[in-house]
Amino acid sequence: GCHVFGLYGALPNGLCECGDPECNSTALYKHPRISAWQHVPFYSDEQFECMVDVGHLESGFGVLVKDLIVLDVDARNGGLESYERLCKVLGIDLEEISGFVVETGSQDGSLHIYFKAPKPPVALMQTHQNYKGIDFKSSGYIVGAGSKHRSGFLYEVKKGYPQDITEPPIELIQLLEKRQHYRARND
Repeated sequence: GCHVFGLYGALPNGLCECGDPECNSTALYKHPRISAWQHVPFYSDEQFECMVDVGHLESGFGVLVKDLIVLDVDARNGGLESYERLCKVLGIDLEEISGFVVETGSQDGSLHIYFKAPKPPVALMQTHQNYKGIDFKSSGYIVGAGSKHRSGFLYEVKKGYPQDITEPPIELIQLLEKRQHYRARND
């Protein structure tokens, strides 16, 4: 039920498989193989098998964050402390109520916590000044479970399955909802 696309891996010399010498090595295993990744369809089983057969998913895959909200908790940038504070402020253990949680391959406690996007759609902040180290992804893509991480480890499912993704708590949506701002008022 997710839109997916292949990601480039790394060559034996440590450079990205894309062949672009300017490619940022910090994006290893996170670089889309296709230019129009924002528009990938739901694939049939046959199309998906073909992607596997030609090696497009060998190093991993991206998941289009379409109809999803993913909390990308990055331990290196203070995300674990921010996540703990966020749960305390909301009074909710977000990992506990999520139906699908993935541990990144960084092996430092970083997580991807999945929720369904609200219906009707709501414009949400991607970052929050009070919660450094957490990206609240409601657009773009996230690296999928089973993909390689530049550390050499894999993104691994910690809890659930994609079909178990739950609705987000209203408290989270209210925290992240972009407020409408008006610069001028004409009476």
